[in-house]
Amino acid sequence: MNLTIATKFNTALMKANKSFFVGMLAMLAVLPACTGVNTFPMIARAGDTVSVMVGGSETARKGTVAVTLQDINGQKWDLQALGLVRSVFELRMDGRAQGLHYSPNVDSDISWIMGHEMVQTVLVTDLPTNVAVGKAVLTISLNASDNSSGVADPFTVKLEIVSGTGSPDQFLWRDSLNGTKPSAQLGQLEPAPHAKISFASGSVIGAASLKISFNSAVLSGSDINVYASESTVRGGTTSTGAFGMTQRMVYWHQDGQNLYVDIVAPQGISGKYLQLYVVHPTGLSGSPNFTVTSAIVYDVNGSVISAPPSMQYFPL
Repeated sequence: MNLTIATKFNTALMKANKSFFVGMLAMLAVLPACTGVNTFPMIARAGDTVSVMVGGSETARKGTVAVTLQDINGQKWDLQALGLVRSVFELRMDGRAQGLHYSPNVDSDISWIMGHEMVQTVLVTDLPTNVAVGKAVLTISLNASDNSSGVADPFTVKLEIVSGTGSPDQFLWRDSLNGTKPSAQLGQLEPAPHAKISFASGSVIGAASLKISFNSAVLSGSDINVYASESTVRGGTTSTGAFGMTQRMVYWHQDGQNLYVDIVAPQGISGKYLQLYVVHPTGLSGSPNFTVTSAIVYDVNGSVISAPPSMQYFPL
């Protein structure tokens, strides 16, 4: 997310609802232990916008989550079918946060066991304008198999609907250079199309060299970026130990036809903690056809080992 988008989103949220940040801070403080499942704020008017912590999932998407609201009178609304679901995106902790580094190892490791880095998934949705005043319940299904919250899917979260008529929050930016107040684009917080490269969790990797081809007729190499997940879990090849065993360096370049990725992990890194994402813009005329055409993987002694990477492609 670039600085302009981040500034718009953050200032908009601060203006729109201070409770959002109160809940956000409380949630981030316990993120490694167990990703949250709750609303913030828990009190809203009919028609308001609410944000819901829905666990930690890398694959949950705005278009595939199921969200149903039931009010105190038993009336139900399918918020997805009504087009009221605004966004689903992930949040990550400050790299200096206490909880990120010094939570019990088993708590910090739960997301990696589920196959992804530590994230808190957030759903933003508008409420129907005719919800009755009183207690209401949101029933949510992520329709994803990688939720690290430990809560069975589907799950429920509670709301208190108070009197008054709300309205969808536009998250207006506080000001701009030309005096207008544009709304933040929540879609910019959602994942770009990408391919995920991962390795078998039982492998201990000292280095790897990958060659990945792509369809240059639909995707310019200059539009490709590579994101490597960072892990701060103690140990890395064992359940306990000191930090450092998940350190890795990633270097990459492209020549217009192929992407070349080199990974160095001198202390050895468990394949579970080694994940790469090849990101590209939306709006391509066809599939980028990412394919790992060559992969050489080494152990910490420099010997070639059998630890082929796997690739999953997520168009949106």
